[in-house]
Amino acid sequence: MDVSIGGNSLPFDWFILLLRVLFIVLIYVFLYQVVRATIRELITLSQVGAQPATASMPNPSSRLEIVEPAQSSFAPGASLAVGHHETIGRHLDNSIVLDDAFVSSRHAEMSFERGIWTVRDLDSTNGTFLNGTAVRGAERVSPGDMVQFGRMQLRFVA
Repeated sequence: MDVSIGGNSLPFDWFILLLRVLFIVLIYVFLYQVVRATIRELITLSQVGAQPATASMPNPSSRLEIVEPAQSSFAPGASLAVGHHETIGRHLDNSIVLDDAFVSSRHAEMSFERGIWTVRDLDSTNGTFLNGTAVRGAERVSPGDMVQFGRMQLRFVA
């Protein structure tokens, strides 16, 4: 039995041999792509694992330093430790309690994610300000920035 390919006739055995060789080549191309993708993923994972742990954890000495205490019981220069995620307000269930009358019961929150500190106003009555500008959404906070909750002014120290 002969098979006709492009006008030429090949014996059936040669045709089957050609299909087998083509199939084996396709298997090797597939395996090459799998190995290539696996190596690429392993390289990416090793680079992610090589990043320092400090990018996911805040500095343990991060704090808010009171600059202007307003009518609160805090003295200027007093420090409040800031952890990974803090809620700030007048109510006692907040992690940082500020006892000034112009601070809302749940005023704002500060958090540390992916190596970045942010502050977010929680729809407070008197607003949250970062370096004199009203906070809208989550705003990035850097060391030395002035954060104001109500009338209290605090300096962020990391």
